[in-house]
Amino acid sequence: MPGVAFVAHCLLNQNAKVDGGARTAGIYSPLVEDLRARGWRIEQMPCPELAFTGLHRFWAVKEQLDTPAFRRHCRRIARAVASAMEVHAERGDDLVLVGLEGSPSMGVCVTSSDPEIGGRPTWPDGGTELAAGKGIYIEELEAELRERGFSLPPAMGVSHQLPDHDPAAERATLAELLGG
Repeated sequence: MPGVAFVAHCLLNQNAKVDGGARTAGIYSPLVEDLRARGWRIEQMPCPELAFTGLHRFWAVKEQLDTPAFRRHCRRIARAVASAMEVHAERGDDLVLVGLEGSPSMGVCVTSSDPEIGGRPTWPDGGTELAAGKGIYIEELEAELRERGFSLPPAMGVSHQLPDHDPAAERATLAELLGG
């Protein structure tokens, strides 16, 4: 049965990403097309980075954003999203979460991390900031849901910004997440 997909803000509005970060014009259409084709409702989660640092920002790694102020900000946003998830769960709706792999905030399985970075991020040739783990917002949303007696719904991250992005594998993962 189709349910509700809670989707990272920038997947529905690529213009919210840092300068040079958009991979498509407007929405990430493969995701939206698949969700619509399967009858899923789409709920856009707010972008913690955009709301905290604005449009004219550098991209950052998790360690740069992992401050008490940013965590409080993410928790405030997470409370609102968790409340919406709670309403849908109580109605019996199926829920999924679609984050953004490589994001310091919205990463589900892959975040960006480098404890040595400060200032504007630059890496030596061949270097990468990618690391296994969740982004700060996803951690705070999971904590907020846990405090309410809920678990994080089944989740995946769109990997279109990662170097080894495989569109077919991503669509297969989404199909599995949505129940076939």
